[in-house]
Amino acid sequence: MTKTTFLSNRKNLIYLIASFALLKLLVHFMTYDHYELHRDAYLYYAQSEHLDWGFIAVPPLVGAIGKLATTIFGHTTFALRFFPALIGALNVFLVGLMVVELRGKWKAVSLACLAYLLSPAYLHTNSLFQPVSFNHFFWLWSAYFVLRLIHRNDPKYWFWLAMTFGLGFLNKYSIVFFFAGFLLALAFSKHRQLYLNKYFLWACLLAIAIILPNLIWQYQHTWPVMMHMKALRETQLVNVRISDFLIAQLIMNAQALLLWLMALILLLFHPKERTFQVFGLTFLIVVFLQIAGSGKAYYTLGAYPMLFAFGAYHVEKYTGKWAIPTTVFLLVLMFAGLYLSIPYDGIPLVRAENIAGKSSHRWEDGNYHKIPQDMADMTGWKELGEAVASVYKDLGPENKDNVDIFCNNYGQAGAVMFYGKSVNVPQPISTNGSFVFWSPDSLSKEYFILVDHDPGDEDGSNEMLPVFFKKVELVKTIDNPYFRENGTNIYLCQHPTVVVKEHYKKLMGVEKGKYKR
Repeated sequence: MTKTTFLSNRKNLIYLIASFALLKLLVHFMTYDHYELHRDAYLYYAQSEHLDWGFIAVPPLVGAIGKLATTIFGHTTFALRFFPALIGALNVFLVGLMVVELRGKWKAVSLACLAYLLSPAYLHTNSLFQPVSFNHFFWLWSAYFVLRLIHRNDPKYWFWLAMTFGLGFLNKYSIVFFFAGFLLALAFSKHRQLYLNKYFLWACLLAIAIILPNLIWQYQHTWPVMMHMKALRETQLVNVRISDFLIAQLIMNAQALLLWLMALILLLFHPKERTFQVFGLTFLIVVFLQIAGSGKAYYTLGAYPMLFAFGAYHVEKYTGKWAIPTTVFLLVLMFAGLYLSIPYDGIPLVRAENIAGKSSHRWEDGNYHKIPQDMADMTGWKELGEAVASVYKDLGPENKDNVDIFCNNYGQAGAVMFYGKSVNVPQPISTNGSFVFWSPDSLSKEYFILVDHDPGDEDGSNEMLPVFFKKVELVKTIDNPYFRENGTNIYLCQHPTVVVKEHYKKLMGVEKGKYKR
Protein backbone atom coordinates (compact mmCIF):
# COMPACT_ATOMS: atom_id res chain seq x y z
CA MET A 1 0.00 0.00 0.00
CA THR A 2 1.43 3.40 -0.99
CA LYS A 3 1.49 6.34 1.41
CA THR A 4 -1.06 8.18 -0.73
CA THR A 5 -3.45 5.22 -0.62
CA PHE A 6 -3.03 4.86 3.14
CA LEU A 7 -3.74 8.56 3.79
CA SER A 8 -6.78 8.35 1.55
CA ASN A 9 -8.07 5.34 3.48
CA ARG A 10 -7.30 7.06 6.77
CA LYS A 11 -9.36 10.05 5.69
CA ASN A 12 -12.30 7.76 4.94
CA LEU A 13 -11.87 6.07 8.31
CA ILE A 14 -12.04 9.45 10.05
CA TYR A 15 -15.36 10.12 8.31
CA LEU A 16 -16.61 6.72 9.45
CA ILE A 17 -15.57 7.40 13.04
CA ALA A 18 -17.22 10.82 12.92
CA SER A 19 -20.47 9.17 11.82
CA PHE A 20 -20.49 6.90 14.87
CA ALA A 21 -19.62 9.86 17.11
CA LEU A 22 -22.50 11.87 15.65
CA LEU A 23 -24.88 8.96 16.25
CA LYS A 24 -23.76 8.82 19.88
CA LEU A 25 -24.41 12.54 20.24
CA LEU A 26 -27.88 12.26 18.73
CA VAL A 27 -28.86 9.45 21.11
CA HIS A 28 -28.19 11.70 24.10
CA PHE A 29 -29.74 14.80 22.56
CA MET A 30 -32.94 12.86 21.85
CA THR A 31 -33.20 11.44 25.39
CA TYR A 32 -31.76 14.22 27.56
CA ASP A 33 -35.15 15.01 29.16
CA HIS A 34 -36.11 11.42 30.09
CA TYR A 35 -34.83 12.16 33.58
CA GLU A 36 -34.20 15.12 35.76
CA LEU A 37 -30.62 15.92 36.65
CA HIS A 38 -28.87 13.61 39.09
CA ARG A 39 -28.67 14.82 42.71
CA ASP A 40 -24.89 15.29 42.36
CA ALA A 41 -25.38 17.45 39.28
CA TYR A 42 -27.13 20.05 41.42
CA LEU A 43 -24.02 20.31 43.59
CA TYR A 44 -21.80 20.78 40.54
CA TYR A 45 -24.25 23.35 39.20
CA ALA A 46 -23.95 25.22 42.49
CA GLN A 47 -20.17 25.09 42.15
CA SER A 48 -20.49 26.67 38.71
CA GLU A 49 -22.10 29.64 40.45
CA HIS A 50 -19.18 29.84 42.93
CA LEU A 51 -16.08 29.19 40.83
CA ASP A 52 -12.92 28.46 42.78
CA TRP A 53 -9.73 26.39 42.50
CA GLY A 54 -11.28 23.61 44.51
CA PHE A 55 -14.24 22.25 46.43
CA ILE A 56 -14.69 19.80 49.26
CA ALA A 57 -15.22 16.66 47.19
CA VAL A 58 -13.93 17.51 43.72
CA PRO A 59 -11.46 19.73 41.83
CA PRO A 60 -12.64 22.84 39.93
CA LEU A 61 -13.04 21.75 36.30
CA VAL A 62 -16.63 20.47 36.39
CA GLY A 63 -17.78 23.76 37.89
CA ALA A 64 -16.05 25.69 35.11
CA ILE A 65 -17.67 23.45 32.48
CA GLY A 66 -21.06 24.04 34.10
CA LYS A 67 -20.53 27.79 33.97
CA LEU A 68 -19.65 27.59 30.28
CA ALA A 69 -22.72 25.44 29.59
CA THR A 70 -25.20 27.72 31.36
CA THR A 71 -23.62 30.81 29.79
CA ILE A 72 -24.17 29.37 26.32
CA PHE A 73 -27.48 27.51 26.74
CA GLY A 74 -29.04 29.08 29.84
CA HIS A 75 -29.92 27.43 33.14
CA THR A 76 -31.56 24.35 31.63
CA THR A 77 -31.29 20.57 31.84
CA PHE A 78 -30.10 20.51 28.22
CA ALA A 79 -27.29 22.92 29.07
CA LEU A 80 -25.89 20.68 31.80
CA ARG A 81 -26.24 17.55 29.69
CA PHE A 82 -24.71 19.03 26.55
CA PHE A 83 -21.04 18.63 27.40
CA PRO A 84 -21.36 15.11 28.89
CA ALA A 85 -23.05 14.06 25.63
CA LEU A 86 -20.34 15.78 23.59
CA ILE A 87 -17.66 14.05 25.64
CA GLY A 88 -19.35 10.70 24.93
CA ALA A 89 -19.13 11.45 21.21
CA LEU A 90 -15.45 12.38 21.58
CA ASN A 91 -14.85 9.08 23.37
CA VAL A 92 -16.27 7.21 20.38
CA PHE A 93 -13.93 9.24 18.20
CA LEU A 94 -10.90 8.40 20.36
CA VAL A 95 -11.72 4.68 20.36
CA GLY A 96 -11.84 4.79 16.57
CA LEU A 97 -8.59 6.76 16.37
CA MET A 98 -6.84 4.13 18.48
CA VAL A 99 -7.86 1.47 15.96
CA VAL A 100 -6.61 3.68 13.12
CA GLU A 101 -3.30 4.17 14.95
CA LEU A 102 -2.99 0.37 15.10
CA ARG A 103 -3.58 0.32 11.31
CA GLY A 104 -6.96 -1.34 11.68
CA LYS A 105 -9.41 -1.14 8.78
CA TRP A 106 -13.01 -0.04 8.57
CA LYS A 107 -14.50 -3.24 9.98
CA ALA A 108 -12.33 -3.02 13.10
CA VAL A 109 -13.12 0.67 13.45
CA SER A 110 -16.85 -0.02 13.20
CA LEU A 111 -16.69 -2.83 15.76
CA ALA A 112 -14.76 -0.74 18.29
CA CYS A 113 -17.04 2.27 17.92
CA LEU A 114 -20.15 0.11 18.26
CA ALA A 115 -18.76 -1.50 21.40
CA TYR A 116 -18.66 1.92 23.04
CA LEU A 117 -21.86 3.20 21.45
CA LEU A 118 -23.88 0.20 22.70
CA SER A 119 -22.43 0.18 26.21
CA PRO A 120 -25.18 0.62 28.84
CA ALA A 121 -22.51 1.90 31.23
CA TYR A 122 -21.48 4.77 28.95
CA LEU A 123 -25.03 5.52 27.88
CA HIS A 124 -25.53 6.19 31.56
CA THR A 125 -22.38 8.13 32.42
CA ASN A 126 -22.54 10.28 29.29
CA SER A 127 -25.97 11.48 30.40
CA LEU A 128 -24.63 12.71 33.76
CA PHE A 129 -23.31 16.18 34.53
CA GLN A 130 -20.65 14.84 36.85
CA PRO A 131 -16.84 14.56 36.87
CA VAL A 132 -17.18 10.86 36.01
CA SER A 133 -18.44 11.78 32.52
CA PHE A 134 -15.28 13.74 31.78
CA ASN A 135 -13.05 11.37 33.74
CA HIS A 136 -13.56 8.59 31.18
CA PHE A 137 -12.53 11.03 28.46
CA PHE A 138 -9.28 11.93 30.19
CA TRP A 139 -8.46 8.26 30.81
CA LEU A 140 -9.14 7.39 27.17
CA TRP A 141 -7.32 10.46 25.86
CA SER A 142 -4.35 9.43 28.00
CA ALA A 143 -4.51 5.88 26.61
CA TYR A 144 -4.47 7.31 23.08
CA PHE A 145 -1.29 9.27 23.81
CA VAL A 146 0.27 6.23 25.52
CA LEU A 147 -0.41 4.29 22.32
CA ARG A 148 1.31 6.95 20.25
CA LEU A 149 4.19 7.20 22.72
CA ILE A 150 4.85 3.46 22.42
CA HIS A 151 3.84 2.83 18.82
CA ARG A 152 5.90 5.72 17.46
CA ASN A 153 8.60 5.55 20.15
CA ASP A 154 8.35 9.33 20.39
CA PRO A 155 9.12 10.70 23.88
CA LYS A 156 7.63 14.08 22.97
CA TYR A 157 4.21 12.55 23.72
CA TRP A 158 5.14 12.83 27.40
CA PHE A 159 4.05 16.48 27.12
CA TRP A 160 0.60 15.46 25.87
CA LEU A 161 0.34 12.94 28.69
CA ALA A 162 1.29 15.61 31.20
CA MET A 163 -1.47 17.82 29.86
CA THR A 164 -4.12 15.08 30.01
CA PHE A 165 -3.01 14.14 33.52
CA GLY A 166 -3.15 17.76 34.68
CA LEU A 167 -6.57 18.48 33.20
CA GLY A 168 -7.85 15.08 34.32
CA PHE A 169 -6.61 15.78 37.85
CA LEU A 170 -8.45 19.11 37.87
CA ASN A 171 -11.58 17.17 36.92
CA LYS A 172 -11.36 14.13 39.22
CA TYR A 173 -8.50 12.93 41.39
CA SER A 174 -8.95 9.31 40.29
CA ILE A 175 -6.90 10.00 37.15
CA VAL A 176 -4.05 9.16 39.53
CA PHE A 177 -5.10 5.49 39.40
CA PHE A 178 -4.76 5.32 35.62
CA PHE A 179 -1.36 6.96 35.62
CA ALA A 180 -0.17 4.84 38.55
CA GLY A 181 -1.15 1.76 36.55
CA PHE A 182 0.45 3.04 33.36
CA LEU A 183 3.73 4.21 34.93
CA LEU A 184 4.15 0.93 36.82
CA ALA A 185 3.28 -1.11 33.72
CA LEU A 186 5.75 0.87 31.62
CA ALA A 187 8.50 0.24 34.17
CA PHE A 188 7.99 -3.53 33.79
CA SER A 189 7.81 -3.45 29.99
CA LYS A 190 10.41 -3.34 27.25
CA HIS A 191 9.58 0.35 26.77
CA ARG A 192 11.05 1.42 30.11
CA GLN A 193 13.77 3.35 28.29
CA LEU A 194 11.13 5.99 27.52
CA TYR A 195 11.70 7.26 31.05
CA LEU A 196 15.33 8.05 30.29
CA ASN A 197 15.02 11.36 28.48
CA LYS A 198 14.57 15.05 29.19
CA TYR A 199 10.99 15.06 27.92
CA PHE A 200 9.78 12.90 30.80
CA LEU A 201 11.26 15.23 33.41
CA TRP A 202 9.92 18.36 31.75
CA ALA A 203 6.50 16.69 31.42
CA CYS A 204 6.47 15.98 35.16
CA LEU A 205 7.11 19.67 35.83
CA LEU A 206 4.32 20.63 33.42
CA ALA A 207 1.87 18.30 35.16
CA ILE A 208 2.76 19.76 38.56
CA ALA A 209 2.33 23.30 37.24
CA ILE A 210 -1.17 22.50 35.96
CA ILE A 211 -2.41 20.93 39.20
CA LEU A 212 -0.58 23.29 41.58
CA PRO A 213 -3.43 25.82 42.03
CA ASN A 214 -5.72 23.05 43.25
CA LEU A 215 -3.06 21.63 45.55
CA ILE A 216 -2.56 25.08 47.06
CA TRP A 217 -6.32 25.42 47.56
CA GLN A 218 -6.45 22.01 49.24
CA TYR A 219 -3.59 22.96 51.55
CA GLN A 220 -5.21 26.28 52.47
CA HIS A 221 -8.43 24.46 53.39
CA THR A 222 -6.74 21.64 55.37
CA TRP A 223 -7.11 19.02 52.59
CA PRO A 224 -10.91 18.61 52.50
CA VAL A 225 -10.59 15.84 49.91
CA MET A 226 -9.01 13.65 52.59
CA MET A 227 -11.95 14.30 54.93
CA HIS A 228 -14.33 13.49 52.09
CA MET A 229 -12.56 10.21 51.30
CA LYS A 230 -12.58 9.24 54.98
CA ALA A 231 -16.33 9.87 55.17
CA LEU A 232 -16.83 7.96 51.90
CA ARG A 233 -14.97 4.93 53.23
CA GLU A 234 -17.00 4.96 56.46
CA THR A 235 -20.44 5.41 54.88
CA GLN A 236 -20.32 3.90 51.37
CA LEU A 237 -17.13 2.00 50.53
CA VAL A 238 -17.55 -0.09 53.67
CA ASN A 239 -20.47 -1.81 51.87
CA VAL A 240 -18.37 -2.73 48.81
CA ARG A 241 -17.79 -6.49 48.53
CA ILE A 242 -14.97 -7.90 46.41
CA SER A 243 -17.29 -10.51 44.89
CA ASP A 244 -19.79 -7.83 43.84
CA PHE A 245 -16.95 -5.69 42.49
CA LEU A 246 -15.59 -8.49 40.29
CA ILE A 247 -19.01 -9.57 39.04
CA ALA A 248 -19.77 -5.96 38.15
CA GLN A 249 -16.61 -5.82 36.02
CA LEU A 250 -18.12 -8.54 33.83
CA ILE A 251 -21.59 -6.98 33.76
CA MET A 252 -20.83 -3.28 33.21
CA ASN A 253 -19.73 -3.86 29.62
CA ALA A 254 -21.25 -7.29 29.10
CA GLN A 255 -22.36 -6.31 25.58
CA ALA A 256 -18.66 -6.42 24.58
CA LEU A 257 -17.44 -8.96 27.14
CA LEU A 258 -15.83 -11.28 24.59
CA LEU A 259 -14.21 -8.34 22.85
CA TRP A 260 -12.49 -6.68 25.80
CA LEU A 261 -11.71 -9.96 27.58
CA MET A 262 -10.02 -11.34 24.47
CA ALA A 263 -8.04 -8.10 24.14
CA LEU A 264 -6.90 -8.34 27.76
CA ILE A 265 -5.74 -11.94 27.38
CA LEU A 266 -3.88 -11.29 24.12
CA LEU A 267 -2.23 -8.14 25.45
CA LEU A 268 -1.00 -9.99 28.52
CA PHE A 269 0.10 -13.31 27.01
CA HIS A 270 0.37 -13.31 23.21
CA PRO A 271 4.04 -12.98 22.09
CA LYS A 272 3.06 -10.92 19.03
CA GLU A 273 1.30 -8.34 21.24
CA ARG A 274 4.14 -7.70 23.68
CA THR A 275 4.63 -4.26 22.14
CA PHE A 276 1.31 -3.23 23.67
CA GLN A 277 1.46 -5.34 26.84
CA VAL A 278 1.55 -2.09 28.82
CA PHE A 279 -2.19 -1.66 28.23
CA GLY A 280 -3.08 -5.06 29.65
CA LEU A 281 -0.86 -4.51 32.68
CA THR A 282 -2.32 -1.04 33.21
CA PHE A 283 -5.81 -2.47 33.28
CA LEU A 284 -4.88 -5.15 35.82
CA ILE A 285 -3.08 -2.67 38.10
CA VAL A 286 -6.05 -0.29 38.01
CA VAL A 287 -8.42 -3.10 39.01
CA PHE A 288 -6.05 -4.24 41.79
CA LEU A 289 -5.73 -0.70 43.18
CA GLN A 290 -9.52 -0.33 43.30
CA ILE A 291 -9.94 -3.66 45.08
CA ALA A 292 -7.22 -2.74 47.57
CA GLY A 293 -8.92 0.58 48.25
CA SER A 294 -12.47 -0.87 48.39
CA GLY A 295 -13.39 1.25 45.38
CA LYS A 296 -16.80 1.09 43.76
CA ALA A 297 -17.12 -1.10 40.68
CA TYR A 298 -17.65 1.81 38.29
CA TYR A 299 -14.32 3.40 39.29
CA THR A 300 -12.66 1.17 36.66
CA LEU A 301 -14.97 2.13 33.78
CA GLY A 302 -12.45 4.51 32.26
CA ALA A 303 -10.10 1.60 31.52
CA TYR A 304 -12.42 -0.40 29.24
CA PRO A 305 -12.64 1.70 26.02
CA MET A 306 -8.95 1.15 25.23
CA LEU A 307 -9.64 -2.61 25.38
CA PHE A 308 -12.52 -2.13 22.91
CA ALA A 309 -10.02 -0.69 20.42
CA PHE A 310 -7.51 -3.49 20.88
CA GLY A 311 -10.23 -6.15 20.85
CA ALA A 312 -11.64 -4.95 17.53
CA TYR A 313 -8.15 -4.76 16.06
CA HIS A 314 -7.36 -8.29 17.27
CA VAL A 315 -10.56 -9.74 15.78
CA GLU A 316 -9.62 -8.26 12.42
CA LYS A 317 -5.98 -9.32 12.74
CA TYR A 318 -6.34 -12.90 13.94
CA THR A 319 -9.69 -14.19 12.62
CA GLY A 320 -11.45 -14.86 9.34
CA LYS A 321 -13.57 -12.52 7.23
CA TRP A 322 -16.83 -13.51 8.95
CA ALA A 323 -15.54 -12.91 12.46
CA ILE A 324 -16.23 -9.19 12.60
CA PRO A 325 -19.79 -9.36 11.20
CA THR A 326 -20.47 -12.19 13.66
CA THR A 327 -19.01 -10.18 16.53
CA VAL A 328 -21.08 -7.13 15.58
CA PHE A 329 -24.21 -9.30 15.49
CA LEU A 330 -23.43 -10.75 18.93
CA LEU A 331 -22.68 -7.28 20.30
CA VAL A 332 -26.03 -5.91 19.13
CA LEU A 333 -27.82 -9.04 20.34
CA MET A 334 -26.19 -8.78 23.76
CA PHE A 335 -27.12 -5.13 24.04
CA ALA A 336 -30.73 -5.86 23.14
CA GLY A 337 -30.85 -8.69 25.67
CA LEU A 338 -29.34 -6.56 28.41
CA TYR A 339 -31.61 -3.65 27.59
CA LEU A 340 -34.72 -5.83 27.81
CA SER A 341 -33.75 -7.98 30.79
CA ILE A 342 -31.59 -5.86 33.10
CA PRO A 343 -32.71 -2.35 34.07
CA TYR A 344 -29.34 -0.65 34.20
CA ASP A 345 -29.05 2.41 36.40
CA GLY A 346 -30.13 5.48 34.51
CA ILE A 347 -29.85 4.38 30.87
CA PRO A 348 -31.52 7.36 29.17
CA LEU A 349 -33.53 5.02 26.93
CA VAL A 350 -35.43 3.61 29.92
CA ARG A 351 -37.82 5.52 32.19
CA ALA A 352 -38.06 4.71 35.90
CA GLU A 353 -41.74 3.79 35.80
CA ASN A 354 -41.01 1.10 33.21
CA ILE A 355 -38.73 -0.89 35.51
CA ALA A 356 -40.00 -0.14 39.03
CA GLY A 357 -40.51 -3.30 41.03
CA LYS A 358 -39.35 -5.71 38.32
CA SER A 359 -36.30 -6.67 40.38
CA SER A 360 -34.40 -5.65 43.50
CA HIS A 361 -31.51 -3.22 43.36
CA ARG A 362 -28.74 -2.92 45.94
CA TRP A 363 -27.92 0.68 46.86
CA GLU A 364 -24.77 2.05 48.46
CA ASP A 365 -26.49 1.78 51.86
CA GLY A 366 -26.27 -2.00 51.46
CA ASN A 367 -30.07 -2.45 51.27
CA TYR A 368 -32.26 -3.53 48.35
CA HIS A 369 -34.86 -1.27 46.69
CA LYS A 370 -37.43 -1.36 43.88
CA ILE A 371 -35.53 0.83 41.40
CA PRO A 372 -31.82 1.53 40.84
CA GLN A 373 -30.32 4.16 43.10
CA ASP A 374 -29.31 6.47 40.27
CA MET A 375 -32.87 6.47 38.93
CA ALA A 376 -34.16 7.43 42.36
CA ASP A 377 -31.55 10.18 42.39
CA MET A 378 -32.82 11.62 39.09
CA THR A 379 -36.42 12.36 39.97
CA GLY A 380 -38.30 14.58 42.40
CA TRP A 381 -35.87 17.49 42.41
CA LYS A 382 -37.87 19.69 40.07
CA GLU A 383 -40.97 19.37 42.24
CA LEU A 384 -38.92 20.19 45.32
CA GLY A 385 -37.07 23.15 43.77
CA GLU A 386 -40.19 24.67 42.23
CA ALA A 387 -42.11 24.27 45.50
CA VAL A 388 -39.48 26.23 47.42
CA ALA A 389 -39.36 28.87 44.67
CA SER A 390 -43.15 29.22 44.90
CA VAL A 391 -43.06 29.68 48.69
CA TYR A 392 -40.34 32.30 48.32
CA LYS A 393 -42.21 34.15 45.56
CA ASP A 394 -45.45 34.20 47.58
CA LEU A 395 -43.71 36.16 50.32
CA GLY A 396 -43.73 39.12 47.96
CA PRO A 397 -41.03 41.52 46.73
CA GLU A 398 -41.05 43.36 50.05
CA ASN A 399 -39.56 40.28 51.75
CA LYS A 400 -37.19 39.12 49.03
CA ASP A 401 -34.15 40.15 51.10
CA ASN A 402 -35.58 38.94 54.38
CA VAL A 403 -35.58 35.17 53.77
CA ASP A 404 -33.13 32.37 54.56
CA ILE A 405 -33.51 28.94 52.93
CA PHE A 406 -32.01 25.95 54.74
CA CYS A 407 -31.62 22.50 53.15
CA ASN A 408 -30.49 19.22 54.72
CA ASN A 409 -28.19 18.26 51.85
CA TYR A 410 -26.50 19.51 48.70
CA GLY A 411 -29.02 17.83 46.39
CA GLN A 412 -31.86 19.84 47.89
CA ALA A 413 -29.84 23.05 48.04
CA GLY A 414 -28.61 22.72 44.45
CA ALA A 415 -32.11 21.93 43.17
CA VAL A 416 -33.46 25.02 44.93
CA MET A 417 -30.73 27.11 43.26
CA PHE A 418 -31.38 25.58 39.83
CA TYR A 419 -35.18 25.71 39.77
CA GLY A 420 -35.34 28.93 41.79
CA LYS A 421 -33.08 30.84 39.41
CA SER A 422 -36.06 32.36 37.59
CA VAL A 423 -37.30 34.06 40.78
CA ASN A 424 -33.80 34.81 42.13
CA VAL A 425 -34.05 32.74 45.29
CA PRO A 426 -31.33 33.62 47.81
CA GLN A 427 -28.32 31.36 48.18
CA PRO A 428 -29.56 28.27 50.08
CA ILE A 429 -27.87 27.43 53.36
CA SER A 430 -26.54 23.95 54.10
CA THR A 431 -23.76 22.36 56.11
CA ASN A 432 -23.47 19.61 53.50
CA GLY A 433 -20.72 19.65 50.88
CA SER A 434 -19.24 22.90 49.64
CA PHE A 435 -22.40 24.79 50.61
CA VAL A 436 -20.77 25.35 53.99
CA PHE A 437 -18.40 27.82 52.28
CA TRP A 438 -21.27 29.89 50.91
CA SER A 439 -23.50 29.94 54.00
CA PRO A 440 -23.63 32.91 56.40
CA ASP A 441 -22.00 32.69 59.83
CA SER A 442 -25.23 33.65 61.58
CA LEU A 443 -28.98 34.02 60.98
CA SER A 444 -30.45 37.49 60.59
CA LYS A 445 -33.64 37.14 58.50
CA GLU A 446 -37.22 36.99 59.78
CA TYR A 447 -38.44 34.31 57.34
CA PHE A 448 -36.90 30.84 57.14
CA ILE A 449 -37.80 28.21 54.54
CA LEU A 450 -36.72 24.78 55.74
CA VAL A 451 -36.33 21.80 53.41
CA ASP A 452 -36.22 18.79 55.70
CA HIS A 453 -35.97 15.12 54.77
CA ASP A 454 -36.50 13.02 57.87
CA PRO A 455 -38.14 9.63 57.21
CA GLY A 456 -38.94 9.41 60.93
CA ASP A 457 -41.28 12.41 60.81
CA GLU A 458 -44.05 10.73 58.87
CA ASP A 459 -46.68 13.14 60.14
CA GLY A 460 -44.65 16.19 59.10
CA SER A 461 -43.87 17.12 62.67
CA ASN A 462 -40.50 18.34 63.86
CA GLU A 463 -40.35 18.71 67.61
CA MET A 464 -37.58 21.31 67.60
CA LEU A 465 -39.19 23.74 65.19
CA PRO A 466 -41.55 25.36 67.78
CA VAL A 467 -38.47 25.95 69.94
CA PHE A 468 -36.53 27.45 67.05
CA PHE A 469 -39.27 29.65 65.56
CA LYS A 470 -42.29 31.54 66.84
CA LYS A 471 -44.42 30.47 63.89
CA VAL A 472 -44.11 27.28 61.82
CA GLU A 473 -46.21 26.11 58.87
CA LEU A 474 -45.84 22.88 56.88
CA VAL A 475 -46.56 24.09 53.35
CA LYS A 476 -45.57 21.12 51.18
CA THR A 477 -44.66 17.43 51.37
CA ILE A 478 -43.08 15.87 48.31
CA ASP A 479 -45.06 12.81 47.21
CA ASN A 480 -43.16 10.94 44.51
CA PRO A 481 -42.71 7.16 44.91
CA TYR A 482 -39.63 7.16 42.65
CA PHE A 483 -37.87 9.94 44.57
CA ARG A 484 -35.06 8.81 46.83
CA GLU A 485 -36.06 11.53 49.31
CA ASN A 486 -39.78 11.01 49.03
CA GLY A 487 -41.62 12.57 51.96
CA THR A 488 -39.41 15.64 52.15
CA ASN A 489 -41.18 18.43 54.01
CA ILE A 490 -41.03 22.13 53.24
CA TYR A 491 -41.75 24.47 56.16
CA LEU A 492 -42.26 28.20 56.22
CA CYS A 493 -40.95 29.46 59.56
CA GLN A 494 -41.04 32.98 60.97
CA HIS A 495 -39.17 34.91 63.64
CA PRO A 496 -36.20 32.71 64.62
CA THR A 497 -35.60 32.57 68.37
CA VAL A 498 -32.34 33.11 70.23
CA VAL A 499 -32.11 29.33 70.63
CA VAL A 500 -31.89 28.62 66.89
CA LYS A 501 -29.60 31.59 66.25
CA GLU A 502 -27.12 30.39 68.86
CA HIS A 503 -27.43 26.78 67.69
CA TYR A 504 -26.86 27.77 64.05
CA LYS A 505 -23.90 30.03 64.84
CA LYS A 506 -22.20 27.28 66.84
CA LEU A 507 -22.92 24.63 64.20
CA MET A 508 -21.66 26.76 61.32
CA GLY A 509 -18.58 27.74 63.32
CA VAL A 510 -17.70 24.08 63.80
CA GLU A 511 -18.33 23.17 60.16
CA LYS A 512 -16.40 26.10 58.71
CA GLY A 513 -13.64 25.58 61.25
CA LYS A 514 -12.84 22.20 59.68
CA TYR A 515 -11.54 23.98 56.61
CA LYS A 516 -9.50 26.74 58.25
CA ARG A 517 -5.83 26.62 59.19
